[in-house]
Amino acid sequence: MIDERLIRADATKLRELEKVMQEQEHAELLYPIDMKDICIASGAVEGICDAVASLTAGKKVLLVTGPIAFTDNADRKVKERVLELLKTKYDVEWFVVREPDNSIVHCTPENAALVAEHFAGVDCVVGIGGGTMCDLCKYSTYTANHDNPLPLIIVQSALSVNAFSDNSSVMLFSGVKRTVHSRYPNILIIDTDIVAAAPAEMNVSGYGDLIATWTAPVDWYLGNVLGMASGFHTAPSDMIRTQCEELLENSAKLAAGDSKVLYDLANVLTLSGLSMGLADQSSPASGSEHVMSHLIDMASKVRKTGICYHGTQVAVSGINSCIIWDYLLNEFDPKSIDVDKCYPTLEEMEPKVRAAFDWLDDTHSAANECWSDYQKKLTKWHQNKEKFKAFLENFDEFKKTVAPWVKKPEYIAKCMHEANAPCRYSVLNYPVDAKTATWAMNNCHLMRNRFSVIDLLNYCGIWNEEFVQKIIARADSMDAGL
Repeated sequence: MIDERLIRADATKLRELEKVMQEQEHAELLYPIDMKDICIASGAVEGICDAVASLTAGKKVLLVTGPIAFTDNADRKVKERVLELLKTKYDVEWFVVREPDNSIVHCTPENAALVAEHFAGVDCVVGIGGGTMCDLCKYSTYTANHDNPLPLIIVQSALSVNAFSDNSSVMLFSGVKRTVHSRYPNILIIDTDIVAAAPAEMNVSGYGDLIATWTAPVDWYLGNVLGMASGFHTAPSDMIRTQCEELLENSAKLAAGDSKVLYDLANVLTLSGLSMGLADQSSPASGSEHVMSHLIDMASKVRKTGICYHGTQVAVSGINSCIIWDYLLNEFDPKSIDVDKCYPTLEEMEPKVRAAFDWLDDTHSAANECWSDYQKKLTKWHQNKEKFKAFLENFDEFKKTVAPWVKKPEYIAKCMHEANAPCRYSVLNYPVDAKTATWAMNNCHLMRNRFSVIDLLNYCGIWNEEFVQKIIARADSMDAGL
């Protein structure tokens, strides 16, 4: 039974939400929300000085942004406006993060180190921008001082991802995306005058990021049942599922720019970020759909292309994940599985992992990174054989539990079309070719330690190129996929 108080959760009422979480059964599995405030309102950025004052008595502020300019719905330059406001009360240094070749800024330890070089004498950091800028600010302030990081305020530029309100950062290590623990921003400001003026495709990206609601928590629960994941709790997903259903129902209104639906998107997207913080891991909002997207990003350097909007790429992958889950719940036959054939050795899997990723760079760094993480998953899989046997024996009970958490892929695709969200990799803002997308689908389970439905099907001998082609064909029937 879902706690009714969670169904209408409000991201701006943090202490109320935290109290509800503390009253849940097995609340010991949930982590505190270490944020002071979240503000979602028209004109919210006007309170930036008060926000700084609530965190420090100091007078030195570091403003961190990327190089791209953007305006609010009154056509005011947002970064310059925040700078003007801050300078009325504070000594402000403005640092713009850039790549040496002026390409799109990446969330790397190197860029985080560049930000940290400006921390001397600073009393508060204010970051303005999208998910990359947010993650860089979170990661740099956290790694500079784990125990007492600098106060951090994030001004969100678009409803593009759910990363603004969690305590992790998605970093690029040796060309491989990894979600690592960092910290929450102390204060998150979502000015609806700013996000409403963002390009429509960026806000649709946030809508797309929420498609993971229908696959990621089920991957997490599956991993928990099989002994491959930890800390599972229903509450982080319970607080967003109903409001996500309403967003799907209002997809056409989102496409039309309806202000109430845009506010609802801001609230649910922020709650989605909080769900990851409550679990102290990204599992409530990042599963099999995200690893497909991560691999496409990893290939971008070789393909000499930019990084697609994260949420839209995740959403296209989410349709694939919905198809995979639909197969598991309606076609998978546990009685057909020979358990003893489901346990490849490290020696068998290492060349497969390396073959999947060696082409990404000449130094084999990506392959080394992926193999380092994957072998941990394979070792744990061997250690939990009895749980796999129990899972097969009790598969009907498993289905009854998770079926309400999954949506039919046809319905998800229909809603995405109504929202004017891209449903094919080939029409993303940086189009992804069929070869790259198919490679990502075939090999995504080899990338990291996190367990998903694709790992299960792979170990059962089902996940192969022929199976992936069936997924592609079904997605194509919905005007989706490649």
